[in-house]
Amino acid sequence: MTSPVSVPDKLQFTASTLDGAQFKGAELAGKPVVFWFWAPWCPKCKSEAPGVAAVSARFQGKVAFVGVAGLDKESAMRKFVADTKTGGISHLSDENGEVWRKLGITQQSTFVFMAPDGSTTKASGPLGKDELERKVAELAAKG
Repeated sequence: MTSPVSVPDKLQFTASTLDGAQFKGAELAGKPVVFWFWAPWCPKCKSEAPGVAAVSARFQGKVAFVGVAGLDKESAMRKFVADTKTGGISHLSDENGEVWRKLGITQQSTFVFMAPDGSTTKASGPLGKDELERKVAELAAKG
């Protein structure tokens, strides 16, 4: 019998995805997660997008990837996802910055790597594909 997974405070949030679905942070509890905090007008974020798409595809089913868009309107966020071909991961609309504040983010582009136990490490971009892949492989090993 498995015991229920405790939900870290950082995952105690709900948000909407860019395609209008409800997203519950608590559903990520006990899993390795990469949060990518980005803004549609951010050149660093745009340069990271191909690496994020490739690494998230490589680790699909092993590490959850969640894009957290902020600092602009949803229409610009949706255009960024379409233009950068990063639609393979869930993207949250965080126009009000609630998720950004919850995870202590003060700038884009920032990655938060959350281990299954809820512990986190942060890295500010730009993060190249190779460095991102190395960090995600370390995270996947904890899962």
